[in-house]
Amino acid sequence: MTTLTKPRSGMRVSVAEFLDLELPEPDDRLKMELDDGELYVMPRPRPVHQFTQRQFCRRFDDYLDGFAEPPGEIHHDILVALPSALPRLFSPDVVVILKGNPAVVTDTMVEGVPDIVIEILSTDRARDLTRKRQVYAEAGIPEYWIADLQNDTVLPLELRGGVYVERPILTVDDTLATPLLPGLSIPLADVFRHRSRPQSVQG
Repeated sequence: MTTLTKPRSGMRVSVAEFLDLELPEPDDRLKMELDDGELYVMPRPRPVHQFTQRQFCRRFDDYLDGFAEPPGEIHHDILVALPSALPRLFSPDVVVILKGNPAVVTDTMVEGVPDIVIEILSTDRARDLTRKRQVYAEAGIPEYWIADLQNDTVLPLELRGGVYVERPILTVDDTLATPLLPGLSIPLADVFRHRSRPQSVQG
């Protein structure tokens, strides 16, 4: 077990040390990422953030359950080891891996490149909007969706020529879909206007 008992952003840690820091029980666990060997510690997600994450997962699950042989699998709160010269272990809010993707799902992480990642904007909006957009593009993730709880919008990004191209921003009156999963349809009103949504809009 690592002796880094008080993890803080900016610390240089190895992958082994990082994985040791992930060992506490989930209720006590900090959400952390390893970005080019540097630790990044995030505040625990607030209720509205967790609620939105569950809503997206539920709709993906409903879609996938409609197939005798599901065309993919969905994960949340799982580490993703992205290909890079320095260690990058990121933890997107939602991860979608399509059938045939060579990424390997182990007991601790996804090793490889997912097909879709979703980030729900939280306290450090710039990290999701800028840094993660860069990292996910460099890794070759085909689609990156950014959900903004302050404005109730989703920005779908599509990788073209190694950079993300923005598709039209979707509002609460729109439906989220992707050519990667034909037939998937997520009315955003069902997510953003759900009767059980927590009142706070801070992620």
